[in-house]
Amino acid sequence: MAQVATSSALRLVLSITTILCFLCIPSCLYCLWRIQRSTKLHFNSKCIFITHNIFILIHMTVRITLHGKDLLNYFGPWISGCEIFPSRTRCELRIIYKLSAYVVEVSPFILTAERFMATFQARHYENRFKWFGLLLNVLHICIAVLFLWLQSSGNFGEIIIYYCWLASTGNRYYLNIPIFLVVISQLVTIPALLYLLKKNERFRETSLGKHATLTQRYQIFENLRTLNMFRIMSIITWIYVTYNAAATYIANMYLKSMSMDRQFAYIEVVHCLPFYYLALSFFIYREDRKPRSQFVIKVTNYEPNYFNDLQRFFDDAFVKIKPTHPKH
Repeated sequence: MAQVATSSALRLVLSITTILCFLCIPSCLYCLWRIQRSTKLHFNSKCIFITHNIFILIHMTVRITLHGKDLLNYFGPWISGCEIFPSRTRCELRIIYKLSAYVVEVSPFILTAERFMATFQARHYENRFKWFGLLLNVLHICIAVLFLWLQSSGNFGEIIIYYCWLASTGNRYYLNIPIFLVVISQLVTIPALLYLLKKNERFRETSLGKHATLTQRYQIFENLRTLNMFRIMSIITWIYVTYNAAATYIANMYLKSMSMDRQFAYIEVVHCLPFYYLALSFFIYREDRKPRSQFVIKVTNYEPNYFNDLQRFFDDAFVKIKPTHPKH
């Protein structure tokens, strides 16, 4: 324990990670505020983005608690390593740490399913199908819980109490199943995203040559804008998940040959979720500031049709309610 506490590598990694977590919190709160106030996102997309950001906030809060307490112990006055063992109760927070990470990693897959519904139900999707968004949120959390269960079900042997992490002395290759499933979900998400982008581009082109409803045009615009933001989210998440999977596989091969303090430092470097979120926030913020004209479907030639239809609607309604005077 004394070796772990005096490790310069572990202290440096924990310090940098804690600082990044503190930077993520205002960014996350700002994103939640923007998502809540946005009128350009469908209710279902909002639900998924809000869930994503809430669990980012939870993850950062848990990491600050875990790493902050460790740093206070390491830099604080102590004589024997026995004085600074992490409490088992505090280490239970690592479960929330991992659960929130899985929710974040699965978010692109869930958003892809939501965008499929939005694309193929564009005629009626604008103010309907809110039940589908709530259902996807439940599925979102359930998949993360399943992945956490798969990982925790492989915990055999002694509980490591030198540092709070989800590790075991059993078969660590079994613990790679959730990571493998996350990678598979990303491999499904990327071609599906490209397909949806091309499909909505074709919808936009065909809408210019036919009498499409305002609801359809708005939904196509909303799809294109959301998918462009989602494209960034998917690419950055894919990079993070691929890096995480490769680094975890390497860890399984060489971790036992490392000293204990370097093992813990390496694991925190592998789980670089704070850096991922800061990069994601920057690129999405830049995308959100782009002019909306690139997504707008121009309907100049067709606008009179809507006014004519509206005029006929009021004319018909007036005829129906026009009072008839009884004949004397």
